[in-house]
Amino acid sequence: MATPENEFLDSEETPQPEGPIGKMFENDAIQGFQRNTPARTRESGIADPNKVKRDEFIMDTNNSSIVSKRSVEKLYYTNEPEYFRYFVSKFKRRSPLINRGYWLRMKAVEHTVTRFLAEATAKRKVVINLGCG
Repeated sequence: MATPENEFLDSEETPQPEGPIGKMFENDAIQGFQRNTPARTRESGIADPNKVKRDEFIMDTNNSSIVSKRSVEKLYYTNEPEYFRYFVSKFKRRSPLINRGYWLRMKAVEHTVTRFLAEATAKRKVVINLGCG
């Protein structure tokens, strides 16, 4: 049974139960997450050392990736704006194999998005970048 604390409102502001049936407004996403997160996790001031180390490893993969993207941008996109320079303090040239791999992936994404946007349709198109490389 839904209580006022775990109810969501639909577009007509009618209370809906929490879960797949209920519909959240976009601004309620954070509140919904916080409601579904156990209090001991939200309020804990003690960081788990294993989680901290795992988070550092994940952030390091991002740092390495952005340096590689900057290398491709500088070498292969000479007449384009340099967006990645704001994220990399010092240019570092990557190996040709890494540069080619990143370039190929960037070209594949560019080609796919361009084809998708060029298709004739009556529906509105939206491209969402989830930051997956």
